[in-house]
Amino acid sequence: MKFRLIVHPRMEGRFDMAVDEALAEAVGAGASLPVARLYGFSPPTLSLGRFQKIKGRYSQSLLAEDGVTLVRRPTGGHAVLHDCELTYSVALSKEGSGTLIGGARKREVYEFVARVLLAGLSELGIKGKINASRQGDLHNPDCFGSSGEYEITGRDDRKLIGSAQMTTRRAILQHGSIPLENPGRRVLRYITVDEPMDSGNPTCLNEEAGQSLSFEEVQEAFARAFRQNLDAEKSELRDEEKEAADRILAARYASDSWNLAC
Repeated sequence: MKFRLIVHPRMEGRFDMAVDEALAEAVGAGASLPVARLYGFSPPTLSLGRFQKIKGRYSQSLLAEDGVTLVRRPTGGHAVLHDCELTYSVALSKEGSGTLIGGARKREVYEFVARVLLAGLSELGIKGKINASRQGDLHNPDCFGSSGEYEITGRDDRKLIGSAQMTTRRAILQHGSIPLENPGRRVLRYITVDEPMDSGNPTCLNEEAGQSLSFEEVQEAFARAFRQNLDAEKSELRDEEKEAADRILAARYASDSWNLAC
């Protein structure tokens, strides 16, 4: 199974989410090979899980003060502050030539992508492992406050890479956050909780590598791993995919009513 690999610079977060959804749409329709994408966010963006409830529990004033954009992801899970990090996405068809063996299924995709992410870490001299079971407080609104099955942990079982999925009738989209700097409890600056929460003690690439890594070198390291492990060829966003992303952005992600729906 061959992939397209799209490497994007840091872009506006709401457009980033529209691009991921547009690529999943194209793959599901059979108009594209499976796609992997590596990108970043500018300005910093707080992304919320598709069904995460935050009405009355977030601070618009603090987001504005810090210059942080708010967007609701197409995928599930909890909030992520996309700041000093690399984001990946993978779009797969649920049928046809873009499937995994036996068809693309949720757990199979998580495990498949996790092994590619481990290869990306290895390119940086970092040893990670696939988390075997859920750990931490399920009610923590911060994605890095708990670890899910098939997410990636570093030393001492500390969460290193967070991932989430969306499934449609035709496609599966998975994307996730690979922090260069420790996300700590920064999400809780913008989302209030009813009682104190365990931070989950996450880690980051810089801590695991024992040195300061740049966005560019991390992106290139994961691009090498994606090319080698996914038989991926470098690609660009096609005109029709850009048009679809613009359409999806206007219909959903650019709208406060969408982002604050829950």
